[in-house]
Amino acid sequence: MAYFRKVKDSIAPKGYMSRLKSVTVRIFISDCTGQIFVTDILLQGGSLATGWVPHPSEIRFTLDG
Repeated sequence: MAYFRKVKDSIAPKGYMSRLKSVTVRIFISDCTGQIFVTDILLQGGSLATGWVPHPSEIRFTLDG
């Protein structure tokens, strides 16, 4: 039987003073038998991991002013 677990976590890079230019995500699995599937990874700005994603109509684009 499949078991899905939602994991939320906040990660704050140390020692940066400006905007991040890139992010590398590595998933490590150890001491495991069977199969594991990573279905979604959501990266969002801010200090809280919410799991909420705005609808595209709620996002202001550069051309919107």
